[in-house]
Amino acid sequence: MKVRHVFTNADRCRLGCLLTSGDAYTASSSRLLDELEWMLEESNSTHPELISEDVVTMNSTVRLISTSSKAEFVCTVVYPDDVDLIDGGVSVLAPLGTRLIGCEVGDVVEWETPTDRGPWRVGEIVYQPERAGAFHL
Repeated sequence: MKVRHVFTNADRCRLGCLLTSGDAYTASSSRLLDELEWMLEESNSTHPELISEDVVTMNSTVRLISTSSKAEFVCTVVYPDDVDLIDGGVSVLAPLGTRLIGCEVGDVVEWETPTDRGPWRVGEIVYQPERAGAFHL
């Protein structure tokens, strides 16, 4: 796992609020919530306008490439309430979402599908709200 993740100030604040809500504990395991809390505490943060284009922020669409099979998977890291609203939406409180948020292109995350044990490399950020000027997402 990466030692330092990078978050926008807004994402870091919203995720911190999410972690303190009762909904977080019904949507995820305490181990995963502890992992996300640790990431937020140990992270660097910056203004949304200054975040690098190769960082996975909330509502970013990411192309993952399996390092073992070269299979590809595209998903969008979203808040739990938005999972059903977005094609390929993955909750930030799910194992994959927690591992992706704050990562950069080229980082490797552990994640296993029924057909591929991974690990998976962040190959591309297809869409990042901050890159598109959508600072309200």
